[in-house]
Amino acid sequence: MKTKENNLKEIIGFIILTMALLKFLRWLVGEGLSDYWNIMFFSELCILIVVSLMNWLYFKVQIEARIGYLRTGLLLSIPALIPAAANYLQIKQLPPWSTTLKLLALSLLVGCFEELLFRGILLRSLLIKWKGLKHGPLLALFVSSVVFGLIHLINLTHQSLPATFYQVEFAFSLGMLLGGIYLRSHNILLCIFLHALIDSGAFFANWMNNSVTMQAPAIWMLAAGIIIFAPYYLLGVIYVRPSKRKVIFK
Repeated sequence: MKTKENNLKEIIGFIILTMALLKFLRWLVGEGLSDYWNIMFFSELCILIVVSLMNWLYFKVQIEARIGYLRTGLLLSIPALIPAAANYLQIKQLPPWSTTLKLLALSLLVGCFEELLFRGILLRSLLIKWKGLKHGPLLALFVSSVVFGLIHLINLTHQSLPATFYQVEFAFSLGMLLGGIYLRSHNILLCIFLHALIDSGAFFANWMNNSVTMQAPAIWMLAAGIIIFAPYYLLGVIYVRPSKRKVIFK
């Protein structure tokens, strides 16, 4: 595994600056565009370019996209289809084709940006840093998932506290699941696909809910987070158990 050993503080600092830049870009682009989804699309595209360039020029983390472990990755990915299905089951109507294509493209952009940053750069760097520890993969998975979850607190600027906590909890569980899949499959493209699949359903449901002014009760969101997402924490732990250490570092 010939990946540069990066400074953790530098990576965390870059993540914070990246998310701050994302918020700034949404505000800046919003000055010229009125459509929410157009604002999101152009902002996420700019951030994906920034993250890709920073990794290429500075962090130099080799983002794995092997196919040799694809079968294993697909099997481990089955639980990720549950939140995706839950999102799509909320959809009662689809937007116009132009909006549908825009939401699908946005989902792919978000998946690329977040997986590259949190699973590719952060998780891989932590894995290298703690490769000498017996439970290094689990520690790297947990810390990267915590950072991924906490960074969603940035959404407090435009949504309620209960909804944000629910999102933080979901992001942490998704980080544990996708991180485990990435470490076992060595394929970032699979994680991008799964992430985009989950987000696309959420975007479609959000478009529909905004159209018909529907909102889920805060208490339901918090309870759902505890009940539904807890198994994904455990799956992440199982995926990177010590007996799989050789596969993870292969």
